[in-house]
Amino acid sequence: MGGHSNRLSIPDARGGGANLRVTGHADQGKVVVSHWRDGVCVASTPIELSQVPALIAVLANALGQAVATPETPTRGTPPPASWLSTVRGLLRPTVAKIVDLRAVREDRRDGRIS
Repeated sequence: MGGHSNRLSIPDARGGGANLRVTGHADQGKVVVSHWRDGVCVASTPIELSQVPALIAVLANALGQAVATPETPTRGTPPPASWLSTVRGLLRPTVAKIVDLRAVREDRRDGRIS
């Protein structure tokens, strides 16, 4: 991809000596998009400067859609555990439930059994 301050030339990904050229013509209030094959212009489209923002929007939208976004887990769904954390969980000793003994004693004194 080559370019100057007012010209950009993009080779056709399919090869064959073709390229797309974008040239700014500030004096005419236009940008020209042209198709070239083997150094010969085969088609051109002049674009009014007032239309350039719409062209940029289309290009930016295409670029934004092409950018991969990482998938985030749905709220409330934990991320999947790795095999290592699964093995650690299986080997880790099971801990008993922690109970507040003061509450149990009070329940027994009041005649309630927990």
